[in-house]
Amino acid sequence: MSAPRKAKSAARPPDTSGFLAGIWERIKAHKVVQWTLAYLAVAYTLLHGAEMLAHSFSWPHALLRGFAALLVLGVPVVVALSWYHGTYARQRVSATEVMVIALLLAVGGALVWRDQTRHAGEGAAGASAEEGAAAPPAASIAVLPFADLSPEGNQAYFSDGVAEEILNVLAHVRGLKVASRTSSFQFRNADIGVPEIARKLGVRNILEGSVRKAGDTVRISAQLIEAAGDRHLWSQTFDRPLTTANLFGIQDEIASDIVEQLTATIGAAAATVGKPTLPQADTASLDVYDLYLKGHALFLARNKANLSEAARLLRAAVDKDPKFARAWESLAAVWVISQAWGLKEEADYNQAAVAAAERALALDPTLSLAYAVSGQAQGNRIALGKGGSWEEAIAPLDEAVRRDPRNTTALLWRAGHLFTLGYLDRAREDFDRCLALDPAYETCRRNLAVLELGAGRTDDALRLYEVGLAQDYVNDDVYFARAVAARGDRIGALGVLLEQFRARPQLLQALFRAVTDAKFSDADRREALALVDSASDDQEAARGALWVLRDYDRMEQYFTDYPVALWARSEPEWLKSPARKRMIERWRLPEYWRAHGFPPQCQAVGAADFACP
Repeated sequence: MSAPRKAKSAARPPDTSGFLAGIWERIKAHKVVQWTLAYLAVAYTLLHGAEMLAHSFSWPHALLRGFAALLVLGVPVVVALSWYHGTYARQRVSATEVMVIALLLAVGGALVWRDQTRHAGEGAAGASAEEGAAAPPAASIAVLPFADLSPEGNQAYFSDGVAEEILNVLAHVRGLKVASRTSSFQFRNADIGVPEIARKLGVRNILEGSVRKAGDTVRISAQLIEAAGDRHLWSQTFDRPLTTANLFGIQDEIASDIVEQLTATIGAAAATVGKPTLPQADTASLDVYDLYLKGHALFLARNKANLSEAARLLRAAVDKDPKFARAWESLAAVWVISQAWGLKEEADYNQAAVAAAERALALDPTLSLAYAVSGQAQGNRIALGKGGSWEEAIAPLDEAVRRDPRNTTALLWRAGHLFTLGYLDRAREDFDRCLALDPAYETCRRNLAVLELGAGRTDDALRLYEVGLAQDYVNDDVYFARAVAARGDRIGALGVLLEQFRARPQLLQALFRAVTDAKFSDADRREALALVDSASDDQEAARGALWVLRDYDRMEQYFTDYPVALWARSEPEWLKSPARKRMIERWRLPEYWRAHGFPPQCQAVGAADFACP
């Protein structure tokens, strides 16, 4: 018999339990844990104390960061030292080990130094940039709305009028930067301090005040504040009998004193600052001036109801004093936009606006807005098919801007004409100038957003649209629905449509499906188009719905102000549609192009035709 085989023994992994146990015993013997915990406790106490001192003495945050980093680097050093010098340690620290610890400290220190240098540089650059952004010119000011302290509290329009008159005077002082009315007046009742308001408006000084109108007397108080230090530079209270001459006299005194105070504090820059020139009161009647202030305030806060009341008040003002030039000018401005807002109280708003503007200029040829009204009225005539020419529309607006480069309404209307004519770069320049002068002029912002959307700059367009929407500005929203939906934002697209079609839920649902549902069929489109008839009384809603549903033939009949969609390159079908070419011809654009040059996106075809692919 053969000898039995020996069974092979299975390979066993090396037993490391003894090695780990030995390491742990040495850690305990050297008191490494105790040393480390003690160090962490001390480090925490030191860091907490340093933080308290930093708050007390306003130390830079970078210093605290560096101290914390050094404390963290101390942990491996303490572990190493405890290993060699613990309670039962018997090893000596060799020269090599000393070099390792020194190298560790050197590398750690270098990293901390580099981190602090980098952060200090970034902090300095950031501080420098912040100082540059927050360092407005010394000769700069914003006029806040004056508080109404009248007993009945119903004279806000009067207080605003006083502040606006002063602002207008200062705005025309050479070398003085003045925040626009719209931008300044948005801080009415704002719960923030003067320094923050000044920072947001980009000015160095703030004028605030109050008006108390009681019976036949008026008290106007004003104070000039240097915003950075929240320091009062000047204040004055005026008590006078209530007459227009006294009102304008007070405004003249305030404006002159402000310029004097500013020039006394801005050093060499004072030489560039001119003297204020106050406009004439134009009327000796306080009642007429009161009507003008009420009507003008409603025009500035315009909506359909406000425009109707503004026209009534301003008409009453010129009826009582036919020589009141600025009342005629404001009435002309109200009338020239009334038809676009859907008002139907005058037989011919456009002609009435032209007549009022001509009357204003006959009384005061220095006015700017009256020229702008004449230019806008010519554009309205073209839109309504009642004659007019683009030369007659552009020239008065050029003159209005020449007379008053800060006239943002003239810039807005001229940009609208240039937009219609297809000169998009020039239109963009005017919209940008409008917003530079008045960052709170939402009509300028929204029109620029529409221009950018049509030009294919969707990111810029939606950014501008978002800013306006945050300010509760609603106009031409429907044109942004498809761009929002294309980003996968269904809720956002619904919100865009909801602004305009809230009162028509069936049409709202149909349009929402049109921009978000890939299965939206021709039959669905026909059903939706039948619903548009229910919105025919609302021109803006009807044309917006037809644009979304791509019924271009029917859409053109609803454009009686400038056609915002004319240059929308985001819609290839629209660019090739006969309706678009008919609209270009209806608006008589080729006539102007042949005399003044075609826009980049169009060219002449022979002697009588054109193409705008």
